Amino acid sequence: MKLTQLISIATYTLILSGCGGGGGGGGGGTSSPPASSKASVSSIQSSIAVSSSVASSNTSISSTLNSSAASADSRPKISFNRDIKHIVGDIDSFDRRKFITIHSSNTEADWFGSNAQSLGAPNASPDLITEVMEGYDVYFGRDTGGITWQLGELNQDPARPGFISESHAQTKGGDARWVYSNNANSAKIRQFENRLTDMIIGAQQHPFWPDGKLTRKGWALSQTDTPSEPFGTATGHYMGQYLAEYFNKGAGDLYGQPKPLYVEVMNEPLYDLVDASASPVPVEKVFQFHNTVAAEIRKTNSDVLIGGYTVAFPDYDKNNFQQWLNRDKVFIDMAGANMDFYSIHLYDFPAHNNREKYRRGSNVEATLDLLEQYDTIKFGKIKPLVISEYGASVHTMFSDPWTPQRDGLRLIALNGLLMSFIERPEHIAKTIPFIPIKAEWGRLNGIPYNDRLMRQRKEAPGETGDEWVFTDMIKFYQLWSDVKGTRIDISSSDPDLVVNAYADNQQVHLIINNLEFNAQEFTLNDYSLNNPAFTHATIKHFHLDSQNVPVLSETVSDKFPSALSVGANGTMIITMHYESAVVIDQTKVEQKTYATNYLQAIKTNSPLNFAISGITPAAFGEATLRLGIGRDHGKSLQPKVTINGTEVTVPKDYRGYDQYHQGKGRENFFGVIEIPVPYSILKANNQIEVTFADDGGHISSAAIRAFHYSRNFTH
Repeated sequence: MKLTQLISIATYTLILSGCGGGGGGGGGGTSSPPASSKASVSSIQSSIAVSSSVASSNTSISSTLNSSAASADSRPKISFNRDIKHIVGDIDSFDRRKFITIHSSNTEADWFGSNAQSLGAPNASPDLITEVMEGYDVYFGRDTGGITWQLGELNQDPARPGFISESHAQTKGGDARWVYSNNANSAKIRQFENRLTDMIIGAQQHPFWPDGKLTRKGWALSQTDTPSEPFGTATGHYMGQYLAEYFNKGAGDLYGQPKPLYVEVMNEPLYDLVDASASPVPVEKVFQFHNTVAAEIRKTNSDVLIGGYTVAFPDYDKNNFQQWLNRDKVFIDMAGANMDFYSIHLYDFPAHNNREKYRRGSNVEATLDLLEQYDTIKFGKIKPLVISEYGASVHTMFSDPWTPQRDGLRLIALNGLLMSFIERPEHIAKTIPFIPIKAEWGRLNGIPYNDRLMRQRKEAPGETGDEWVFTDMIKFYQLWSDVKGTRIDISSSDPDLVVNAYADNQQVHLIINNLEFNAQEFTLNDYSLNNPAFTHATIKHFHLDSQNVPVLSETVSDKFPSALSVGANGTMIITMHYESAVVIDQTKVEQKTYATNYLQAIKTNSPLNFAISGITPAAFGEATLRLGIGRDHGKSLQPKVTINGTEVTVPKDYRGYDQYHQGKGRENFFGVIEIPVPYSILKANNQIEVTFADDGGHISSAAIRAFHYSRNFTH
């Protein structure tokens, strides 16, 4: 099904009211908003409302906005250079296999409508899997169900109580491989194996955590904890046998699903075993369990990557960073050397205990910077990061029937978080938006699970029938369906307009994500040299309408869109078309370097010093100092900062909302502030001094992000 069949497409200029003058998201000099701060809204239902009007279909985007009240020089400025390739590490292109994924595999019954609770109703398309995976160029992501189901099918080894029978696993694994290649859907399943090359699998707590819980066969995994059989040995033994016996065994093997690349030892273990448990397990025991399981898996599998601990809520700053010190730092210290990657889950909480806790923006930046910096200090390098779930959990609507408004909150989170992820292509191995297909396994008291790609028609007001159709979550894939190519230079003068850009033959894809709670006008400037002429632009615009319903429009302009407006919390992908292939003959090499120390306590008028070495300035370039800061609301976020003896100006604004949010936001501020640094003052060895005028909190991380250009250019 084409995009035009799923959403209402019109060739018109969309102008959103409430533009200009800033929005509700920017940060100020303190972490609680002064009287003049940007407005924040009173509830999640109203905070994202957008009022829209439609201009004449014959009016160009550029001329319409140029006639608006806002003057061009007062609007945020976005500029790009088609001729400058942006290289991060050794990555210079957009990897859809890594970033445009779905929480599913090619064998999932939901693709084929065969699961019992689907009521035998037809799918929205006779070929759903092709429509999604090829129609929108999507890649498979993660499966935590298969490994759990197959454990329940296995007999216990009579000679080794608490362990699976290896011979039974070989038999059942052979059966599974044969069925994969010979069932009624095998041809369709195998058609998509090229989108399955870096799958993630993971275990659940039960019955994998050895605490006496029985499998369906009526026995439990061994709880023994001795030097010869460390706690978790039986779990790791089964996981190793599962990987070795249930998947294609390589060259010459005609049967079985391709082997997954990533293995998570356990999904979100601390929530179930510690936070929600009446008898909490020591975190050290969970982390040692990871070491034991990893060692057992490697005995029979040298071709998989093993990681953890799949953190559910990485609130590193909680209790003045005690959560980081008592959990994640301990995990890295105890198990980091045995992990091939770290895995975490990142969610917005737009309606949690009367609060709005957003990850997107400065908070996710601070979270990832802290993890990366400590890994650098501990091991001298940054391990790959797997974000195996991300999105939004809408707690107040969790058990409600399907609504497009709930989907809208999730879509806002997906787009905002993804913008941070794609800035780190050299360290992030894979990201999975938490979008199951039908999720009938989560139906409770007749109410379907709320994270889903599909619904039945009768779930929407005014519609009837059991037919399966798309929820609004499909708009994520529709919005990003065309993005690919070589990363090129792009910048934004407003940190609340996060940008990225890619050139692909005769097209350039410009991505603009608005972290503000108000619509934002901006100007667009092309500073490219020696490149072909512009012909037209195709503009996809995701936002919420006045009823908070997700809208994805597509607009065509035959004039260069020099001024536009992106909706509140919205995302715009502008595809610029040119007469011939874009010429990219210059480079922008990004280098992010962390300090040798981190997590420093802030004391009144007491300088904190950071050393950042290893930077090699080029003839031309730009740089930013990134400081992760965790402080109580009301404390200053504008320290005095000197770099190599030169004082630099600390901006008042930062990515996303102020986190206080008129008392409805996070309990305290935890985010990154990004400070422009004159490129001329950078040295191979840099000394940074940071001084706050008030007491309390920590600088959690410090890094210089330098951009080295092959030609002279300054944003």
